[in-house]
Amino acid sequence: NNFMRHVVSCFLVAYLRINWVEGLHWFSDTLLDFDVAISSMMWQNAGMSGLDQWNFVLHPVNSSVTCDPQGEFVRKWIPELAELPIEFIHQPWSCSEADLVKYNIRLGTDYPKRIVTDLEKCRQDSVQDVTDARRN
Repeated sequence: NNFMRHVVSCFLVAYLRINWVEGLHWFSDTLLDFDVAISSMMWQNAGMSGLDQWNFVLHPVNSSVTCDPQGEFVRKWIPELAELPIEFIHQPWSCSEADLVKYNIRLGTDYPKRIVTDLEKCRQDSVQDVTDARRN
């Protein structure tokens, strides 16, 4: 789905600060329905270098909640999280240790630990990079 692809591109570029070209190459190599024109435009825009700039970035957790409010997609494709209640399904790291034990989840073993612990700081740093590049 295009919304999810946009969330992925925003996360890789705006939060992990990976060059948009890397994402485009990964999509072209991985997606069965890859479309060079649509994907190139999306990745360029995520990288703040496209012809038609999108002036927004999709927050990975908020987007997940918006797209999948009941967690059905997460439960289907990430069975390790299937038993989590709705309030934790999109951010299992927010569970207490007792809840993680209760739902038989070991972060870092059954489900990866977060690679970004402060999404807002990462996003601010990315915006500053773009601002600095445009000033120069």
